[in-house]
Amino acid sequence: MIGYVRRQGPAERDGLPLEATALVIEGGGAPLVLCGVDTIGLTVEQSDRLRARIAAAVSTEPHAVLLNWNHTHDAPAPGCELLRRSGLLETSGDAATEAYGELLEQRVVEAVCNAAAAVEPARLTWGLGRVDASVNRREVDRGGRIVHGWRVDGKVDQQVVVMQAQRSDASPIATLVGYGCHPVAVGMDWGGYSSDYPGAMRIAMRRFGGEAIFFQGAAGNVLPRVCFCENEDEAVLIGERLALEAAHAVADRRAWPMRLARTGDASLIPMKLLRRERAPDRKTPIAALERRIRIPFQDPPTETELATLAADYETQVEEAAARGAGPAERHGLAFHAKWARVMLDDLRAGTARYAVEAPMHAVRIGDGAVVTVPGELFTELGWAIKQRSPAAPTLVAGYTNGAVGYFPTEAAYAEGGYEPVFSNRSYGTLSTVAPSCAQMFVETAVRMLEELFPERPRYCGTDWMSLAELPELPPVEIKRPPDDESGAPPVAPPPG
Repeated sequence: MIGYVRRQGPAERDGLPLEATALVIEGGGAPLVLCGVDTIGLTVEQSDRLRARIAAAVSTEPHAVLLNWNHTHDAPAPGCELLRRSGLLETSGDAATEAYGELLEQRVVEAVCNAAAAVEPARLTWGLGRVDASVNRREVDRGGRIVHGWRVDGKVDQQVVVMQAQRSDASPIATLVGYGCHPVAVGMDWGGYSSDYPGAMRIAMRRFGGEAIFFQGAAGNVLPRVCFCENEDEAVLIGERLALEAAHAVADRRAWPMRLARTGDASLIPMKLLRRERAPDRKTPIAALERRIRIPFQDPPTETELATLAADYETQVEEAAARGAGPAERHGLAFHAKWARVMLDDLRAGTARYAVEAPMHAVRIGDGAVVTVPGELFTELGWAIKQRSPAAPTLVAGYTNGAVGYFPTEAAYAEGGYEPVFSNRSYGTLSTVAPSCAQMFVETAVRMLEELFPERPRYCGTDWMSLAELPELPPVEIKRPPDDESGAPPVAPPPG
C-alpha cells in the first residue's frame, strides 16, 4: 500500500471497500462523466490516457471526463508510474503493481460504461451543508515548527457541496458529495485496505440517496479532527455524518420544478387547500471546459547539491539500519535517499522537468459548477475560488485528472513545513511548485467559470486571495398562491 512512509508492506485485511463510482449526464452536448476513484492519485499522463479510453468507450470527449481521486492512503499503488519516482515506497513496483494499475483502470472504465448504459430521464439539483469534522492541519508548535495537528487560527472550508439527480417523482438516482479533507481517519497502523470516510459515506448514502459518488475537495492542508486511528471507527462516524448532511442539504430542493396550487374542499368549514403541481420546466445548461496550464517548480537543486544529498542520505540509511532504528526513521531516510537518486539520474540524463503541464476543468450543471485542479490544493485557495465564482454553488475539486503535488498558499512558503518545502519528494519532482501558482489557480478557475456563466457578473477586483464569508445558497422560497387562483367553494358570510 502507498500513503504512509513508515508502512512499507501489503495489506493484512479488507475494510471499507475500494470502489470506482460514476455519474454520466447527457444534456445536449458531449456527455459529462463524473467519476470518483479510491486511489491515492494518478499522474497527469496516466489520467490523460484513461480519460481518452473512457471517452472512446462512452462516445464523449476527454475534456468532459472528470476523474477525482479520494486520495486514500490505504490502497495499492495505482501502477508503477508514480511509484518509480515517489519516495513514499522504497520499491519502484513490479509485475503485480502493474497488474493492479491495469485492473484499477479497467474497473473505472466499467463503472463509467455501466452508468452510461443506465441513463434515464432526470433533473439535477444542488445543495450546501456543513460538517464540522475537519481542521487546518498546519499547527505551529512551541518551537515555531509547522507540524501536522490542529491550527486553531487557520481557515478551513467545511462545506459539503451536493448535487443530486432525481426522477420526476423526486426519488434519487445518484448523489455527488464533495468535501475537502484528507481521508486519513484510518492510520498507518491499521494495516488494511480502506476507502476511509468516503467509503463509509457511500454506504450510508445509498440507503436514501441512490448511488453515491464522492469528490475530494481542496484538502491539501486539512485533516480529520480525529485522525490516523488504529481502526475504521472514526472513518465510519465522519462518513455517516457526511451522508446525513448531504441528504439534509437537498431534502427541500426538488430538481423538477414544482409549485403550490390551491384547491377547494369543505367539511364542517370551507377549506382552501394547497397541492404540489409541476411548474413550467426550463432547460438545464450543461457545459464543460478544459485548460492546459503550465505549473512551474521553484528553485531546483543543482547536480552537485543532489549528489551530496544522495550520498548523505544513503549514509544515514546505513547508520540507521546498523543501530536498529525504528521504521519511521529508517523509511523516512530512505524516502529522501530515493528521491535524491531519481532526481540525480534525471539531471544527468537531461530529462529533469522544471515545470509540468496539466489540465484544469470547469463544468456547469444548471446553476452550480465543478472546477478542478490536478493536485492537493490548500483549503484557502478553494475558499478564494468559491468566493469569486459566479456559480451557486461551486464544488472545488482538487485531486482531479492528475497528481502533480501540493499547491500551498503564498504565505505557507514563509512558514515552512512539509507542503511548501519537501512534499515534492512524495511526487518525484525536483522541487515544490512556485508560490505564484496559488493566484494562478484561483484566477484561472474563476475565469473559466465565468465563461460558463456569461449572464452573470464577472469578478472585477484585483485581490484574488483575500477571504470573506463563504457563499451560501438562498433558502428555498415557498410562496403562498394568490386567492384569486383558489378553487374553493365560496365562503358564506357570517350570520348578521
